[in-house]
Amino acid sequence: MSDFDFDMQAAWLRRFSADAVSNLGAFALRLKEAMPELVTVHEQKGLFSKSGKVIGVIIELGENRYKLEIINGCLAASISMVVRGITLNTKPLSPPEWFAKLAEETKKASAQAQGLSASLQQFMAG
Repeated sequence: MSDFDFDMQAAWLRRFSADAVSNLGAFALRLKEAMPELVTVHEQKGLFSKSGKVIGVIIELGENRYKLEIINGCLAASISMVVRGITLNTKPLSPPEWFAKLAEETKKASAQAQGLSASLQQFMAG
């Protein structure tokens, strides 16, 4: 594991350990701004509320679908292989491992996805 991977995972853990729910919202919105066509943000709204709270985010990169969500107050992460709209397999991961894999894949992606990688790095450094 390189120093970059360790530093990024440590930053990720510090940020999300404090308040997973609100940090997931900030993280999801930043990703959506960087790559609107690749990111889907899931919100849960109350009956009388105008705005909802973010409960999950999905990033579509090639054949991989990265999903991070709040389940029973805890973060859950997975990566699915999706081909022609059909999910072939889903692998649950620890959130830090999920983040490291997402950062690694965005680095390797096209110039369009480089915006997502820069947003991830800025979010984690901030």
